[in-house]
Amino acid sequence: MTTIRSWFPTSRETKHSLIATTTRFMSVPDNREAIGFASLTPSGIWYDGNYSPKLTDYNNAYDIWADPATSTVVARDNLIGAEKVFFPLYREFYGMVKASPLVSDGQLESMGFPPRSDGGRSHHPVDKLFVDLNVQPMGNLVLSVAFTDRDTGKSNVPYYLTGAVVYYSVGDAPVANQNQLPLSKLATRSPLELKFEPEQRGKTITLAARWQNRRGELGPWSEMVTVIIP
Repeated sequence: MTTIRSWFPTSRETKHSLIATTTRFMSVPDNREAIGFASLTPSGIWYDGNYSPKLTDYNNAYDIWADPATSTVVARDNLIGAEKVFFPLYREFYGMVKASPLVSDGQLESMGFPPRSDGGRSHHPVDKLFVDLNVQPMGNLVLSVAFTDRDTGKSNVPYYLTGAVVYYSVGDAPVANQNQLPLSKLATRSPLELKFEPEQRGKTITLAARWQNRRGELGPWSEMVTVIIP
C-alpha cells in the first residue's frame, strides 16, 4: 500500500512545491465543495480552524528561510518547528481525502497526491462495526481519546480501516445527540490527543466516534462521552 512516507519528497524545496499544488486546488471553493470540505461542513471546519492556520505559519517560515536576505540559523530553526507542526496535519489531510468516497483518483492527482493503490477494491463493510471510547485527562488542557473495537476488545484501529472519526463539541453543557457535534477529527491510531486553548478550561466536551473504512464509509455511532476539559 502506498503511504505518504513512501512518496513524500525528501528535499525541503520539493515538499514545499507539493504542498503548494495541494493549496492551489483547495483555494478554489468549487473544489472544496466537491470533495466535502465546504466551509460549514465538519471537514471544512477542521480545514479552516486547524489546518489552514498551521499552513500559513509553515509558508511564512519557509519564505523567510528561502530568502537569502533573511535565511539565518534562526530562520532555519523556525522552519523546522513549523514543519513539525504542519506536516502531521498534511498527512492527516491526505488520509481524509484518500478515504473519502467523494474524492476521485483524478482529484487526488490534482492535489499532488498519488491515486489509490488498490483502486478501491479492498472493501471492508463497517455497518456492523462498533467503536467504544475511553476518554482520560492527560494533564493541562489535554485529553486522551482511546478506541476499542467492540467485537475484538482490542484498543487500536483495525488494520483494514482508515481510522475512527471523532466528533465533538465544546460548550457549557453536554449536547443532546450526535447531530449536535460540529467538530471532527480523523484518528488513524489510538489514542488520539485533543488539545485545547486556555479559555476552554472547565468547559464540557461531548464526544462520539464512528469507524471509517478505506472507501470513506462510516460505521454506527459510539455512545456519547462527556468530560470536563482539565
